[in-house]
Amino acid sequence: MAPPTNKTLSVLSIGSQEDFSLARQSILMRELELLLDLNPRSLNSSLLSLPRELRDHILGYALPDIDEDTRPELHTCMWSADMTHEPWRHDTFGYAPSVPKTRRLHPNLLLINHQLHDEFLQNYFQRSKITLHAELRNKPTNNYHFDYSPHVLELSMLRFVTHVRFYVEWNYIITNSDRIKDQVHMTNDLVQAIDWLLAPLQAVEEIELSVLFFWRFRSGKFYDLSMQDLFNLEDVFKRHGEKRWLRILRTNKSTVVSPNPSAGVGYKLSPEMRGKEQSGEMQIYVSQNLEDAMRSRRQSNVDFYGNYGISDPLPQPSYKLGAMI
Repeated sequence: MAPPTNKTLSVLSIGSQEDFSLARQSILMRELELLLDLNPRSLNSSLLSLPRELRDHILGYALPDIDEDTRPELHTCMWSADMTHEPWRHDTFGYAPSVPKTRRLHPNLLLINHQLHDEFLQNYFQRSKITLHAELRNKPTNNYHFDYSPHVLELSMLRFVTHVRFYVEWNYIITNSDRIKDQVHMTNDLVQAIDWLLAPLQAVEEIELSVLFFWRFRSGKFYDLSMQDLFNLEDVFKRHGEKRWLRILRTNKSTVVSPNPSAGVGYKLSPEMRGKEQSGEMQIYVSQNLEDAMRSRRQSNVDFYGNYGISDPLPQPSYKLGAMI
């Protein structure tokens, strides 16, 4: 005669000889059986099952209250041409000091799951003023090729970037060859490198190039750029770069191609200044509203590179375990 069975036990637990509570074993096994029988779709979040457009609208209520005049200012951190080793051990963007905590994205929103992590960031980026920083640099041994960090092109917020600032270190060894021809060659390579960096961007309102010239004679002595030299360089940029950059500009809420009535390109030229081991400086502004762009930079310091001072410090990558985005 078969021994009586305990009707409260799971079928899989009958006959178990383990030395623990039969009742607890039954409950745990039954819960496991129920989970194994479930269709995976039934485990999905109700929120994630909604259309993306509706989900974005709902997620917007969890974000800080932001309008066009109070867009939080964000800056990318992977800007240096030397940043090629283990870049994703660092934060990829930072807040400007002017952004109050009430307008910053709450970190708990990024811990729900991977999909909502990405969607919260995308919705926040879309409401922000994001400045992409990138350094371009040619070498004294190869004047015709400008390098930049390849990791810049892997940043997740590229299509939401609204402002771009390039830092250009322009080396040139002066020879007896045609200097204007050399300048055109180098400018074309610089513009091509900039094209690669701008290609993924879809919402650019303003581009700024801060160029430092390090031009030397073969002897190693610095060549001091005159204003006429800088005017010649400006003319090269006008002929080989301006139209391409203006076509890239977009308005913040539209993909309509420039030109805007107020769009344009402006230049700020500075010859060599005593006490600096460089040949001269140039700032180039490409903006949907050129007057506003140049007004905010008229008193700025162009000395951004290396040992030189900087009036608006660049964001620095910082490693924070578990805080990566």
